Amino acid sequence: MDRAGERFASWQEGIAVRREAGLTLFFAPTAGGTDAERLPGRPARPDADAIRALAAESGKVVSFSISHQPKDHPYWVELLALGLTFDLRGLAPGIGAQVAAPGHAFGLPLADARGLECVVLRTGPHLASAGSLMPIVRTMAALGCELASLPGLVGIGWEPAGTIMAPDYFRTTAGAWLEGGAFPALGFTALARSPAGAMRSIGLGFFLGHELELAARPGESPADTARLAVRLIHDLVQNGSYSPGDHEGPTGDVLHCSFNADMSLLHIVR
Repeated sequence: MDRAGERFASWQEGIAVRREAGLTLFFAPTAGGTDAERLPGRPARPDADAIRALAAESGKVVSFSISHQPKDHPYWVELLALGLTFDLRGLAPGIGAQVAAPGHAFGLPLADARGLECVVLRTGPHLASAGSLMPIVRTMAALGCELASLPGLVGIGWEPAGTIMAPDYFRTTAGAWLEGGAFPALGFTALARSPAGAMRSIGLGFFLGHELELAARPGESPADTARLAVRLIHDLVQNGSYSPGDHEGPTGDVLHCSFNADMSLLHIVR
């Protein structure tokens, strides 16, 4: 049985809490609700017409269309891509979507994420319980690559990790992953360093049901510990989690793996 098949049944049965899958599109704010009140040179959130125009030109990464637009609530649309539906909410001229402020930034200063207006892309209601399945995440990432060209877009956030990425950074890293490259660990997850120097993942639990903590070796630089943590995240997302015990890591090191009491954190020591 491969490693993915050896995951604890409790993870697959949903005992581990998973945050809702979703991309957040961050836009420069407006001074009011009309075109005349918008801040000069700073486009606001798109409306449904802007999304329809973008859909008509889509296909560089994935083709998509508007499959539903409620007449009584024109501030959200349903998008269809690869047979899957996603809700895009917070469109102008309605109020922006409410999301938690990002805690980690890639490709732009975190300070640039303050005071922005948001549009959110989430799975449709019938896919909500399956939002962490990789085909759905990959389709959402592909849609994010297409939406990254919207005027005024400041950043793209991945909600389960509380991150924000510059649009070009998102296109590059997510696009490379979709073409067979490495999982975009710095963006779809994040890393935090403990006082002891260990690197702990943020957001990996969405995919696996647990986070990762990689202990640093004596004298090892934080950058080297982080680089290995990124490689481990790619390996775990692609192949499934490690069971307790010793395993050969992606760099050939022997990894001693153990879990905390509630199996929410995988400790790895080399």
